[in-house]
Amino acid sequence: MKNAKTILMQALIGLTPTIYLLSIWYNLPENVPTHYNLDNKADDFGSKFEILELILFMFAVTIGTSLLILNLDKFDPKKSYSSNNTLIVKISWAVTIFISLISCYIVYETEHYTQTAVSDISLKYIVALVALLFVVIGNFMNNIKPNYFVGIRTPWALDDEENWRMTHHLGSKIWFFGGLIMFVLVMFLPIEYVSYVIDFSIIPLAGIPVFYSFYIFRQKQKEG
Repeated sequence: MKNAKTILMQALIGLTPTIYLLSIWYNLPENVPTHYNLDNKADDFGSKFEILELILFMFAVTIGTSLLILNLDKFDPKKSYSSNNTLIVKISWAVTIFISLISCYIVYETEHYTQTAVSDISLKYIVALVALLFVVIGNFMNNIKPNYFVGIRTPWALDDEENWRMTHHLGSKIWFFGGLIMFVLVMFLPIEYVSYVIDFSIIPLAGIPVFYSFYIFRQKQKEG
C-alpha cells in the first residue's frame, strides 16, 4: 500500500511535463525543433506530435524505472531490500524528479525556440541537472547493498560483498564531490567550455569506481 501511494504521487509528478506541453499546445507552431546539434542549434524539425510522443515516452521510462526500483524484492535474486526500504524509495524519487525536470525543460525549449534566438544556457541547465543527480546518487551510494539493478554492478563487486562495499564507498565520494565540482564549473564557466567539462567529468566519474573494483579483485587474487 505504501508503494502504491508512492507510485501514484510519482506518476502525478511524471505527468507534469505532459500537462505543461498540452497547456501550450495551441501556441506551438506545427513544426518544432526535434533535434539539436552540439552547438545547441536545431538541425531537425518535425511535428509537435513528435515532442508529445517523446514526453510520453519519458513518462513511461520514469514510471517503469520507479516500478522496478520499488519492487527490487520481487526481481532481485539477492533479495537485499524489502519493498518499502527507505533508501530505495529515495532513489526512486531522485530518478522521477530528474527525468521530469529534463522533460519540462525540453517542453520549455520547444516553446521558446526561434530561428534567430537560440538559448545558450539550455545546455548548461541540462548538464547542471545531470551533475546534481550525481551528487544525490553519490549521497545514497555508500548505503546501497549488493543487487543486480542499482549501483556499480561490476561482476567483481556482485561476486564479493567486500568488493561491493569498498567500491561503493569510493564511488560515493567520487560521485558526490565530482558532481558538485561539475555543477560549479558548468554554472560559472562560459558556455563554450561546457562540453569540455562533460568530457573530463563523465569518464572519471564512471570509470574510476569500475577500475577500483577490478583492482580489488586482482589484489585478492594475488593474496590467494
